[in-house]
Amino acid sequence: MILGQACKPAEAPKMPPVPVGFVKVASSEVPQISELTAKVQGTREVEIRARVTGVLLKQFYQEGAAVKAGDLLVRIDPAPYQIALAQAKATLAQEEARAQQAKSEAQRQAALLKQKATSEKESSDAQSLAVSTEAARQLAAAKVAQAALDLSYCEVTSPIDGYAGRIIHTEGSLVSPGADGLLTTLVRRDQVWVTFNLSELEFSRLFLGKAAQANQAKVQVLKPDGVAYDLVGKVNFVAAQVDAKMGTVEMRAEFPNPKATLVPGQYVRVRVQGVTVPAAYVIPAVALLQSPQGRFVYVLDDKDLPAIRPVKIDEIQGDKAIVLQGIKDGDRLLVDNLQKVRPGVPVVPHAFTPTK
Repeated sequence: MILGQACKPAEAPKMPPVPVGFVKVASSEVPQISELTAKVQGTREVEIRARVTGVLLKQFYQEGAAVKAGDLLVRIDPAPYQIALAQAKATLAQEEARAQQAKSEAQRQAALLKQKATSEKESSDAQSLAVSTEAARQLAAAKVAQAALDLSYCEVTSPIDGYAGRIIHTEGSLVSPGADGLLTTLVRRDQVWVTFNLSELEFSRLFLGKAAQANQAKVQVLKPDGVAYDLVGKVNFVAAQVDAKMGTVEMRAEFPNPKATLVPGQYVRVRVQGVTVPAAYVIPAVALLQSPQGRFVYVLDDKDLPAIRPVKIDEIQGDKAIVLQGIKDGDRLLVDNLQKVRPGVPVVPHAFTPTK
């Protein structure tokens, strides 16, 4: 009897219950948020172009410096246009004299006709000459205005307050209107636009697919470390349709930029805040597990045993996840030692205290 008992194999020792930490969940209002890449643009980007042909005599601004509206930027040789204006003025003086003489003759012939001292043909011819010389005078006056305008184009001034780009043509270069007429570019930087594109899915999630909601969105620009600048943008453009090739909706927000923190042309990260979900759960992302059937979490039932709960996730933001369905207020959500947890297998639960 003793021998038989000695030959009986020993039972494997039972593993003690796994200690697990839990947090109690509660619903709250959670704003829909998306982070994405965007491009900064000046609210006004003006190309400064030559409007007359001539030699660029002098540059009056410093490249990259701030300029005011009306500041002189460059001067094109005005000599040919000064001569053209003088010629136009001389021609105008001649035409004015002819027009005045023809007008006086027409008046004289009209008076003689009343006295029957001249023929109707002579009077009519005088009236026609007065009309034609007046037209010639007006044409000469228009040429004077055109010549004066061309002369004014020799001094190129800034149309806006902004920052000047590099000069395209150096002093002494021949410039002319057209494809090669670009002199420089001015950009306004105290106000900037930030343009970004949301996928159809993100647009629907953030704004329920409604442009009116998108126009109320809060937009923030993020620093490289992920912290938002102290600048809040106002959406001023939402595309009227989805881009058929990209499947995206273009949006644009305007930002005050008094310290020139944002530079036109640079790419930045933005955080776009859409509508608020009235009752969602923000949980630690580590509590999320994946199975072939989808995402799930472990919660403790009324017997302190782990139970699986499939969940619907809105999004994951860093170490947090937003759950829309699958858990309820007061649920005890398991957040650590999850690789050792099995459904229905006893555990030793304790309130989880995150490490700092």
